[in-house]
Amino acid sequence: MKTILFWIKNARDISLPQSALPCLTAIILCIGQDGFLWWLSFPVFLGICAAHLGMNLADDYFDYKHDSRVRSDLSSTSIRARMEKCHYIQSGATDIHHLGWAVVGFLAFAATMGAITFVAQWLIHGWQAAMGIVVYGVLGLIVGINYSGKPLELGYHGLGELVIGLMFGPLNMLGIQAALTGTPFTWQMLCMSIAIGCMVTNIVYVHSVMEVNADAELSKMTFARLLLGKDIHNHGKQRMILFIGFFAVVPFLLLITGILLNWWSPWYLLTMCTLPMSIFLIHSTRLFAYGLPRNDMPRWWMGPMGDWASYVKSGMDWFLFRWLLARNICTFFCLILIIVHIILLATA
Repeated sequence: MKTILFWIKNARDISLPQSALPCLTAIILCIGQDGFLWWLSFPVFLGICAAHLGMNLADDYFDYKHDSRVRSDLSSTSIRARMEKCHYIQSGATDIHHLGWAVVGFLAFAATMGAITFVAQWLIHGWQAAMGIVVYGVLGLIVGINYSGKPLELGYHGLGELVIGLMFGPLNMLGIQAALTGTPFTWQMLCMSIAIGCMVTNIVYVHSVMEVNADAELSKMTFARLLLGKDIHNHGKQRMILFIGFFAVVPFLLLITGILLNWWSPWYLLTMCTLPMSIFLIHSTRLFAYGLPRNDMPRWWMGPMGDWASYVKSGMDWFLFRWLLARNICTFFCLILIIVHIILLATA
């Protein structure tokens, strides 16, 4: 048990809401669909969480194999360096060999959960219904490994943020629909999964925008650095902020489109409560990128931001303000969807 908790902690379990919330949202949205098997929600949820932790450790494994230097020695201004991913190896608490086995363990558990849903769907709805689980599972594994592993090493080419949005959005939510209902694809779930995937992308992308200079010191390529290019003064920054706006606004446009197509109830428009937070995120990140005066002070309508006084004391408030705001936008958006859908089901 101590070993399992050690690896869960070092797999950055704090990031689990990025996959768990879209997973829970997809589960709730599947309620009422033809063929829905509610009891499969448990292995599906556990499998998604285990796969996420396993992929986090896989990222550490390939990242360490790629460059085992201590990043805090390379850049004193980087939050990434101060929150060193592979500190548990650098400290001697474990080694790369055991890390590899931990990756296998988490992914094997996720595969076991997937096998349970596969067999259940095969027995109840036929092999055609079960094949969707295999397709999304294999795609998720391929994309996840190639985030930082060979042959594609997508994260090292500045596509890491987009990969995360794809995995935690469409692949996650469409795969869950396939696992719970036997229906591998619907336009409604695709539309909603892209919306939520954009919000998850913004959580990591806003991080990259704020760290773009430090990442250059570390020679770490991110989507923000890819957009910035060599034009660090004008058009490059405009491109970075444009994509903050894209990931922040597109979810609401997709939601409105779905309502106009009569896919969802107009009550889903309650998610628009998070729009002011999204607009402020764009504005605040623009001020940060251009070095303009800003007031990084949490407001009540931005949601919980932890022990703010300690963040200020540690000098991490400038980073956590926008990162937590992006996280809260995704969290509130998903929770509102979940609550509205449950109420609509209860009153139908």
